Amino acid sequence: MRLRLKHPDDFRSNSLLVLDEDTGKAVGTIRLGVTGVGSAGVDIWLFDGKYQTRVNGHDTAVGFLLGVESVLNHHEDLQFQFASRAA
Repeated sequence: MRLRLKHPDDFRSNSLLVLDEDTGKAVGTIRLGVTGVGSAGVDIWLFDGKYQTRVNGHDTAVGFLLGVESVLNHHEDLQFQFASRAA
């Protein structure tokens, strides 16, 4: 799994789509500059809310995305190893 960001077609939105490059499917959204209760940040919503957070900076948002990608790739590797041993 490789996650990629894409602007929506209208380019005016404060959101980005998160796509899985391997399947081409949208797996989440990132909302930029969200305000609420006196704080601005970046809201990240992935895989129907299974992985979600609000962070305060670009670097932290990128780190979160890379962490989710890493965890999911590790999970896929483990499934492959168990399937290979069972065969």
